[in-house]
Amino acid sequence: MLQTINDKAKGWVAYTIVGLIAVPFALFGISSYLDGGSGGLVAAKVNGEEIPVQQVQGIVLQQRQRLAQMFGGNLPPNMSEDVIKNQALDQVVNEVLLRQEAEKNGYRASNQEVYNTISEIPAFQKNGQFDPQTYETLLVSQRRNKSEFESQIRDSISNQQFTQAVTSAAFVPQSLLEKYQGLQNQTRDVETFTLKGSKYESEISVSEDEIKSEFDTNSKNYMTREKVMLSYVLLKQDDIAATVSTDDDTLKLVYQDNISRYLDPEQRKLAHILVKITDDNKDEAKAKAQALYGQIKSGEKTFEELAVSASDDELAVTKNGEIGLIGQGEMGVQFDTAAFSPALLNGAMSEVVETEAGFEIIKVLDVVAAKTKTFEEVKSEVTALYQKEEAEKLFIEQADRLQTLAFENDSSLDEAADAVGMKVLTSEWIEKNANTPPNVENPLLSPKVINAAFGDEVLNGGKNSELIELDPKNVVVIRLQDHQLPKPKELDDVKDNITTLLSANKLKALLVEKGDAALKALSGSGSWSSLEDIGATEENIQKNAGIKRNDTTLSSAVVSKIFSMQKPENGNSFDKAILPNGDYVIVTLSKVVDDTSEIDEQLQQNFSQSMASRERAAVIAALREKAEVELFTENIQ
Repeated sequence: MLQTINDKAKGWVAYTIVGLIAVPFALFGISSYLDGGSGGLVAAKVNGEEIPVQQVQGIVLQQRQRLAQMFGGNLPPNMSEDVIKNQALDQVVNEVLLRQEAEKNGYRASNQEVYNTISEIPAFQKNGQFDPQTYETLLVSQRRNKSEFESQIRDSISNQQFTQAVTSAAFVPQSLLEKYQGLQNQTRDVETFTLKGSKYESEISVSEDEIKSEFDTNSKNYMTREKVMLSYVLLKQDDIAATVSTDDDTLKLVYQDNISRYLDPEQRKLAHILVKITDDNKDEAKAKAQALYGQIKSGEKTFEELAVSASDDELAVTKNGEIGLIGQGEMGVQFDTAAFSPALLNGAMSEVVETEAGFEIIKVLDVVAAKTKTFEEVKSEVTALYQKEEAEKLFIEQADRLQTLAFENDSSLDEAADAVGMKVLTSEWIEKNANTPPNVENPLLSPKVINAAFGDEVLNGGKNSELIELDPKNVVVIRLQDHQLPKPKELDDVKDNITTLLSANKLKALLVEKGDAALKALSGSGSWSSLEDIGATEENIQKNAGIKRNDTTLSSAVVSKIFSMQKPENGNSFDKAILPNGDYVIVTLSKVVDDTSEIDEQLQQNFSQSMASRERAAVIAALREKAEVELFTENIQ
């Protein structure tokens, strides 16, 4: 996102800075209402320093939305609300501890570093350049305090500087690198045989009594989903743009203010002779290019003759060296400097110049002068630009108005809708944890909307939601209109599903039974011939030599099992892997070979980064151990 951050920050630090920037600007000032609703509550105390609830709440909200988008509106099984809250709180506590330690050790980002970071944020730019007025206007519109925002950026950069000092001290001995590479690039020779469920499906049957028993015993698994019907106000930037009126006088001012957009820059039709540079031939290449230049200047050869017979540009040699119509910036800085030199006129040839491609002789075949398009030529573009810019301003203003009135009058959406000239609409039934992706016809299927709809304030509190950003150009406020709790389904409605479930469970159990018996027999005999009765013949046994940890020819479950097996001492090692579909794989390990080649630089770098991460984790653990930390997780919503 930010080049400056990318250049200076790595890993968790970069994400911290981006998070500081992304959360407030993605949520249209929602944090201001979190502030107002938190009543000064504290999420934690770190060495006496209080951490406001809203500082953690923003991370919790962002994580909920990210997971909801990834898992179709559901939280993954291992990621409960409590886990999200604890992770967010740990993250903030660790950042505070690092900042405190950085300050204690004299680390502090300079004003220039803070400015460089902020100036690279696209939201603060106009026409690709940092615009102070845009910066201040956006901060005001988001109810963000300028000093506080810049202080957060400074703290993040300072934390990064301190952490880099810690991680750069990580030392990896050569012997450890060799051992790591030996294990990482280790290869294993294996043979596998798979008992496939499809072979035994005919042996599986499910009775009516079993179906009824499953339905009665696990009735909670056969319920309708909880669902809501919503009232909502949807604000679309594109709809606002369509209402923006225009006139020629206004559009001409916009045209003049953005005149550079409508400039067709100078282009030159060029040909060249290229002599490429390799690692050890730079002097030789330069001498060759100078000799070619001398032949042309003396009249011994023409430019076109040498462009065909002596140039290293294999594509251009078929066209007398022509490379086409080129604009500045298309071929590199060094090439531009030579090819677009004011002294190099139409029909002229350059001297030998060193460029990004090698040594070149460049000839100008034609010059297409720069031209500014007239207002009439680009009127439609200017109109679209004006409407877009005006719509963006109005959209922010109306979104802020919608948010404010929906909050101040949280028992109805009518006043908020009237204030932005919209109608209160009614949704279809929306199921909790719905997996249907949002679409143009039903944008309320967004995980953000579903999370808000089933949140405590909307579902139980009878309040309007906060402003929900569906995407950068569409926002919505919702409130509950109707609510249906889950209720039991009829047996006939779920009978097929239960039959499928019980059949799959029985089949898996049968495969494990047969597979375990086969594995025991193989371990005793050491020969696949003892398993011929279940189809372990020569043509059905898969032989794989030199398997690596990143192998993709085998299932990841099988590869994981292969590299967890003990190295065979005498004979072979035997084990099993159960595939996600229930198939049972018998594995025979016969050979293990460690990598003894020279240390790979990329692998060394990866291992060093891993060790550096451990150093940072150790520092945080040490800081946590000696710090006075009080956590108030119950205050986080």
